[in-house]
Amino acid sequence: MKTKLSLLICVILITTTNYAQKVVALHSSTNGVQYFNENAAFQEAYDASVAGDTIYLPGGTHTPPNVFNKKLTIFGAGHHPDATIATFTTKISGNVILGENADGFHLEGVHITSELIIGNTNDISINDITIKRCRWTNLRVPGTQDMSTSNNNVFVENIFNSVYDCRNLRSSSFFNNIISNHAYYEIWDLYFVNNVFTHSDTYGTVTPTFNANNCVFQNNIFLQEGNNVVVGSDNTFENNIFCNTISALGTDPTEVNSYYMTRSEVLVNQTGNVFEYTDNYHLQAGAATNLGTDATETGIYGGVYPWKNYSIPTNPHISSKSISGSSDTNGNIQIDINVHAQTN
Repeated sequence: MKTKLSLLICVILITTTNYAQKVVALHSSTNGVQYFNENAAFQEAYDASVAGDTIYLPGGTHTPPNVFNKKLTIFGAGHHPDATIATFTTKISGNVILGENADGFHLEGVHITSELIIGNTNDISINDITIKRCRWTNLRVPGTQDMSTSNNNVFVENIFNSVYDCRNLRSSSFFNNIISNHAYYEIWDLYFVNNVFTHSDTYGTVTPTFNANNCVFQNNIFLQEGNNVVVGSDNTFENNIFCNTISALGTDPTEVNSYYMTRSEVLVNQTGNVFEYTDNYHLQAGAATNLGTDATETGIYGGVYPWKNYSIPTNPHISSKSISGSSDTNGNIQIDINVHAQTN
């Protein structure tokens, strides 16, 4: 914790005195701490890193390496505008692409402006990654479904548009995410718990929320108002809230203890398919009585990973800063930085 805090304070001090530069910190158990403050700071930190190292990205927009091809832990300052007033949001411009040597990769607290792609070519096995409290557009894990699949990957408390093409993803879990759209291609053997799916096709027959096979859906909220919630086969549904009028869950589903409500009865304040930071994903009183399989509430505020407001990453968080623009008669500069430790 002391090392993380010292790194954060150093980064914010250097960044404040070098407004045009983005100071990226690299912490290595073998090479110590290094700072990079050129225009290509993120790339330089990546080039200097070895497997197992940690990179800290400050607020601002960063250009990523073409492919992340080593096991790294990367922390940003967060993406919620209300929680990053002191630091600014951390954005990664373009796609984040993981290569075949990225097993164990951990990414947290960043806004990826385009897609998260696991596998720079089809049929690469990339396993044991964690993506937490991030935002991006589409998730892609491309492949042909029965070659070298990617397994045991975890997605926790993220905001993203769709599970766009995840045919090569297997035995992986999605906990407490806000997913604005649907799966465009078939998905297999995945586990969805305490998510909110905001996609809504009011016409009923145009687009299902998911094309899923042999997946498990527990304690989720499906805001889909049309009849086609899921197509595919052999999926299990337990303690989910549905906003459609009939059960339309594909071929041979197992359905246990489903709750059917109108969309206006479920969330405190959320409309449409597109995520807004002003939305409120807490349950209304009537919906809050519909409990999940673990006796906590359905949706993102229940389960093992209840949603953390403002999506603050787990590394120490700088909540405010005040640095005087000039020194006093003794040459001292007044600095006031408030940092909060995170327990989860």
